[in-house]
Amino acid sequence: MKIQIFLLIACLFLCELCEGKVFTRCQLSSELQKTKLIQKSFLGSWVCLIEKVSNRNTSAYTVSPSGKKFYGLYQIPSKWCKLQKPGGDCNIKCEDLLDDDIRDDTACAVKIYHQEGFKYWTVWTTRCKNDNFITNEIYKCPDLRFSLDRSSPVNTQPQNRHGIHKSSENSSLHSILKRSILQTLQSHRVEEQSRHIN
Repeated sequence: MKIQIFLLIACLFLCELCEGKVFTRCQLSSELQKTKLIQKSFLGSWVCLIEKVSNRNTSAYTVSPSGKKFYGLYQIPSKWCKLQKPGGDCNIKCEDLLDDDIRDDTACAVKIYHQEGFKYWTVWTTRCKNDNFITNEIYKCPDLRFSLDRSSPVNTQPQNRHGIHKSSENSSLHSILKRSILQTLQSHRVEEQSRHIN
């Protein structure tokens, strides 16, 4: 009974401290890029992980049946932080993983990733690995669309009203003009030769 009361008080204490935010996918992608801690090639994996573990909610707080606690966007276990003062493997306060400043959370998550890989979060293996749906979705976001356009293999050259790429059309016209000029020069050359003979 005393343990349950303590957990309830702890939860209330944490909820009072946290100033959470629920991101949209596009907002989250943009904020992750601003931290400059996430490699762009893994952005989709991080967004997927966050969505599956915390529903993109910075104040997400979970206590497992065994009493293990998980904090914030990345649902970071309590071994990586310490209540009320910096500590744990990330040397961070657990309360700081529940506010809307995601840079410290992300720094800790990246540290976990470098030590353990994405497999540390079992939900990533079951729900994000080999699934590009969210990656494809976030590249529709206005802040990220330019990157997709730059790397797209699709030919983006302007077309004329017949659907022919202008560069191809110009190339064809260039060939025709070149042939015409060559034919004209050849004709003049033949005329000059015939004059000399006469």
